[in-house]
Amino acid sequence: MPYDFIFAGAGPAGLTGAICAARQGRRCLLIDKKQSLELHPRGETLRHRPILDEILGAGVMDGITIAATPHVEYFAPQPEKVEKIALQTKTPNLTFEWRDFMGAFERQLEPLDVDVVMEAEVVDLTKDDNGVVAGVVFRDAKGDRHSARAGAVFACDGHDSFIGRKLGVDYKYQNYPIVKSLFKRASFDSPAFKFFFLPAGCLDFAPDFPPAVAFLFPRDKTNCEVGFLVEARAADKLGCAMPGPGELLEVLGQVIKKHPVISNMLKGAVNEIMEVTMLPMGGPRENVIPAKGVVLLGDAAGFVETFGGSGLISSMESAKFWVNQLIELQAGSASPEPLWQDRTVQQLTAAYSSSGIYRHIKKIADYNNAAWNSLFVELRTSERIVENWQIIRAALDIY
Repeated sequence: MPYDFIFAGAGPAGLTGAICAARQGRRCLLIDKKQSLELHPRGETLRHRPILDEILGAGVMDGITIAATPHVEYFAPQPEKVEKIALQTKTPNLTFEWRDFMGAFERQLEPLDVDVVMEAEVVDLTKDDNGVVAGVVFRDAKGDRHSARAGAVFACDGHDSFIGRKLGVDYKYQNYPIVKSLFKRASFDSPAFKFFFLPAGCLDFAPDFPPAVAFLFPRDKTNCEVGFLVEARAADKLGCAMPGPGELLEVLGQVIKKHPVISNMLKGAVNEIMEVTMLPMGGPRENVIPAKGVVLLGDAAGFVETFGGSGLISSMESAKFWVNQLIELQAGSASPEPLWQDRTVQQLTAAYSSSGIYRHIKKIADYNNAAWNSLFVELRTSERIVENWQIIRAALDIY
């Protein structure tokens, strides 16, 4: 029997979509490469939204939150010359353990009619006689191939989505290189989330390195998350070569040793996890239906709240939106075929582009892109950023 929905990827987007659909009586298949939902431990943060209580249960986030702070600090490229900018967000940033967050999803998933296949990878798409994507072919842990049919396939398989690429989606300007890491025994003077602006040419040990932002997010006690994000759009405008994984790790290592603020905080700290990946910071995709029968969700759709670089809440809200849209259309269709007519696809796309969640994510992305362009392309140098530090403070405070 065909499924109502297939979700390729069991991150927050795929899990939220499957939970929303199954709670409304839809039969779902969830496929993921990992051995278990909790396998990939890492630091994570978000700001509380009602969808967390709706999907995970009221009060669950309160139970797994290990730290909360509304404080944010920004440091100039030459932090000894100007004071840091200290601000407060309207909603606190919550920090938690990834395994606890995934465990909360898993508990909601268990009683529902969702077939979950772990250690499996989508390797192809199947189409019906009208050219509509009607299912997937996936390979299991033993290497055996299986096929499954569905009324819709959701690509929740990350920033470099196989399904997206299979359908011609270009991720070049969507994804920014990033290093994520966790440290123990750090020494920070406040619980504020800290951001460090590093324009092109500001690093003596890497003068040709593109503009970047380093960040340090305190967690519980002396633990913290440290990251290093290359501002790819600004780098492209400046004609900077994009660094490979090895160079990213090498430069971050030097930043940790030599940056006048970061080095003091991480002196004697012990690194637990460090990985190079990509973060879709370019802004949300306008077209998330690359082919009839398929919807891109989460990182595959560039759906990240770029101000804090987190796609968790936005992915969950977009998954709920799309599942509800398709269920509503399915309920009004006599057969599966009308769901993917040209008129219906246009209707879906229009509903998406006018939705509150899309407009919110796009507004933030547009603001951030303009801000990074002003900072790293127009001002460009450490000296000019320092000279305009009070203007930057006023702009951040207004936002």
